[in-house]
Amino acid sequence: MRILALQRGTFSGVSDALLSAWGVGSPEDEVLRHDLDDGYFENKADKLKALPELVKASMSVGFTEARRSYRQIALRSRTNLARLERAVRDICDAQPYDCTLTLQTLIPVPPSDKPNFIYTDHAILTNHYYPDGDAAIERWRDWLPTEKALIERAAIVFTMSRHVSDSIVEFYNVPSDRVRCVGAGFNARRLGVEPASETYAKNILFVGLDWERKGGPQMVEAFARVRENHPDAKLIVVGCEPEVAVPGVEVLGVVPIERVGELMAGACCFCMPSLREPFGLVYLEAMNAGLPVVALNLGAPRDLVENGETGFLVEPYDIAGLAGALEKLVANSELCAMMGKKGRARVSSEYTWEVAQARMAEAMREVMES
Repeated sequence: MRILALQRGTFSGVSDALLSAWGVGSPEDEVLRHDLDDGYFENKADKLKALPELVKASMSVGFTEARRSYRQIALRSRTNLARLERAVRDICDAQPYDCTLTLQTLIPVPPSDKPNFIYTDHAILTNHYYPDGDAAIERWRDWLPTEKALIERAAIVFTMSRHVSDSIVEFYNVPSDRVRCVGAGFNARRLGVEPASETYAKNILFVGLDWERKGGPQMVEAFARVRENHPDAKLIVVGCEPEVAVPGVEVLGVVPIERVGELMAGACCFCMPSLREPFGLVYLEAMNAGLPVVALNLGAPRDLVENGETGFLVEPYDIAGLAGALEKLVANSELCAMMGKKGRARVSSEYTWEVAQARMAEAMREVMES
């Protein structure tokens, strides 16, 4: 197959990892990659074109906040949508191909009758499943017609997790036989993660950029309860810099990627009670490091974490339940080791890019041959 792969940005490293696996697993295929966002918003012309969207956003969130998020506002703008439509048309017209593969759903429909396949960790209407989902849907309201057209015309929509597959069927009315959950892989090579150290420390690790969305405030509240019985416990926060006054919380902010691997090796468990998580590759990275995972019984973690076996799943906003799960792990090194071992084995056998690529390639060939 000659596959035209269309992506927007790095997709958290997913594009590189998946397509690298493609070169190994299906070397007979030729994959032509195009990043539609490469170079976007790096010049004054792009910034000026998005200015009306900045003004519009300022009316609801204030100018300071809108300016801080100007690039994200521009990415969601109708001006950018028109730019992407032109870019996709020009790319498809410039070269022969057998099918297209769009990485994620916020890409215009390729202008041909050749099969298009989608691989995604999320869709706009998947947000219906989350407590704060309505606000996220509203932010992308202008893109819904474009996304729906892409999804409805796809030969197959490949997803990372089952809740996204369910949302494609439920909210986009796509027949279930055209939706396949193929999973994803983890970036252990990128992190340099090794199994957790045999030296036990009561360190709980959080890694995330978006403190509020990823449940940081609820996690700190639960950790404060854990500290009442375990004053030597520590919560290490990586990726963001919230102001936290609770004793035992160490905020590191953004650190080199190698340092994340070191922190995982020195933790007893990983906790990210995210309220809205498209997939969460960091969960897999933590499991690969031999850490039990504490997450919410919401979205992708329900696929990844076997409750009571490789970690714990807690209901949203259940602070007592979250504290109880963390305390079980902080207080029991043998439980941590047992869960961590099971989680690492699960990830190694089920969640690799090689496995995901093989599933996709087989399904795509069936479509192409028919």
